[in-house]
Amino acid sequence: PRVALGAAALPPAALLAVRRHWPDLSGYASAGLAMAAVLVGLGPLGVPADEPVALYAAVAALLVALGGFRTRPPLPVGETARRVAGAVLLTVAVLAVVPAVLTALVAPYGGPPSPWSGRPGAAPDPAALPAGLALTVLALAAVVAGWPGRAGGAGDGSTTEPGPAAPGGAAVPAGTVPAGPAVPGGAAVPGGATVSAGTPTGAAVPADLTPGVAAVPAGSTSGGAGVLVGGGSTVSRGPQGWWSAALTALPFAAAAAPVLLVAAGAPWPVVPAVVLALGVTALLLAALAAPRPLLVPVTAPVGLVLTGSGMLGLLATRAGTLAGLGVLVVTATVVGVAGRRAEVRLAGTLVAVAAATALAVTAPLAGGLPLRAAAFSVLAVAALTLAVAAALAGRWHPTAATLDAAAQAVALVGLLLTGGSLRHAAAVCVLWGAAVALRLLRRGESAGRRWAFAGIAGGTELLGAWLLLAAGGVAVLEAYTLPAAALALGAGTLALRTRPGLNSWLALGPGLAAGLLPSLVSVLVAPEPQPWRRLLLGAAALAVVLAGASRRWQAPVLLGGGTLTLLAVHELGRGWDLLPRWIFLAVGGLALIGLAATYERRRRDLARLRAAVGRMS
Repeated sequence: PRVALGAAALPPAALLAVRRHWPDLSGYASAGLAMAAVLVGLGPLGVPADEPVALYAAVAALLVALGGFRTRPPLPVGETARRVAGAVLLTVAVLAVVPAVLTALVAPYGGPPSPWSGRPGAAPDPAALPAGLALTVLALAAVVAGWPGRAGGAGDGSTTEPGPAAPGGAAVPAGTVPAGPAVPGGAAVPGGATVSAGTPTGAAVPADLTPGVAAVPAGSTSGGAGVLVGGGSTVSRGPQGWWSAALTALPFAAAAAPVLLVAAGAPWPVVPAVVLALGVTALLLAALAAPRPLLVPVTAPVGLVLTGSGMLGLLATRAGTLAGLGVLVVTATVVGVAGRRAEVRLAGTLVAVAAATALAVTAPLAGGLPLRAAAFSVLAVAALTLAVAAALAGRWHPTAATLDAAAQAVALVGLLLTGGSLRHAAAVCVLWGAAVALRLLRRGESAGRRWAFAGIAGGTELLGAWLLLAAGGVAVLEAYTLPAAALALGAGTLALRTRPGLNSWLALGPGLAAGLLPSLVSVLVAPEPQPWRRLLLGAAALAVVLAGASRRWQAPVLLGGGTLTLLAVHELGRGWDLLPRWIFLAVGGLALIGLAATYERRRRDLARLRAAVGRMS
């Protein structure tokens, strides 16, 4: 097979010669090249010899690509056979190298590394060398296949436009007009103006010199803007063709690097570090480079796969893990700041937050600290995210809102990392409540967002207070309910002042219920007498009724009055067994007599009371 492979290098040269001197025979030559390349590339499959089929197929694919180098359209009939042969050889070569690529990406040192299991050993792997060479050859074949053609070959980014030839053989793109006196080496335009073959970069011919004529692009020269082809046509070449060729070769080159390093026995962490560097470079190229065809569809998947593989390999040691996460934080931050598209910047910012959170968790663990110690470093990441969101809120509102939500999520992660330690969790809650309270002070925030931040800050501080009470073993019910009630009443009172249409039930009802009902239930249900709780609850309910009546608020009057009524019934029930029965009968009889004597007046008083309560807000 090796002799046949060497002999197969002759058909491409013969094909190029035939195409140059005998264009009519180029189709036959292309078909012959395709047949010879397929036979040689697939030869190891039918020959009882231990030859690397991937390398043979890759070299044959390269020869096929060389046979079509800079093909001029229209394509001859034999070109179809050549392209089909190239696709077949490419498929065979790729399938043959897949195991070696997967091994190099997932287990370059003998197996997937366990986190922080130690530096793995390395040894040369000669079996991976043919696959690495095959990938390198495929990358070269991709460059040759995507090389800009002489007349707008596929994927070269060039355009063919009709136009006159300038004296001296210089090409004149569409946009120059042959009318008027010509200057040697230049093209004439109406009115005697000329575009010379040496027009400096930056000069342009306007499109409105004559109707229906396109403009000569600024920054081009007539000597380099096009190439004269048959029929007076010109081909304008831009960088698109070179980009297409490079992007086509990128996956093969990126896969070849780790395979060749594994074949050479590169020590740890060379392989994962190189793979990670290639991955982040591809991602930066996808995010920062100017939009081009195939740029994102090629670089983004390649970058993601290589970045994941590199991080997997660096997990073997603590230092490698921290270094990899640091690289991810820097890369994502660059994308979040300098990305060309808004969604790319948003994605980069969120990845930066996630990577920074992972780094904040990993760093204390790598230093031998317990997991709950990482809660405070994670909380620092959340606070930094909240500060960045506040800085971007005025100019980049969608990203700022997303960062605010991400900061809350990171703070929740920090709370969960406390691992059941009530004091650590309380400290996290108190610190985060203070940070959110500072966030709502930024100028320009809408009222809705301020209310949201205030609610989060107050709720977090309340949770911190509850956790501290629980950690201290405090069992008094009001120690938990009164702070919540005070917070709710404060927010409700402020809402009544700022929102005239709000009624007292929505503004004050939740706070009053939180303050009165738990204590009332405890008094009614608990077997202990709780005299001080009954006394203080009655006094608080009376104060609530008086305050509501003075402010003409319905909710305090009814909730406080209902609490007083239930307390009175409870006291009567407790005194039933303590006093003689005739006392209750006497009091009841006197009450009935008084009510009957003043029945009409009491009815009017009750009606006025109902009307007064109904008029309350």
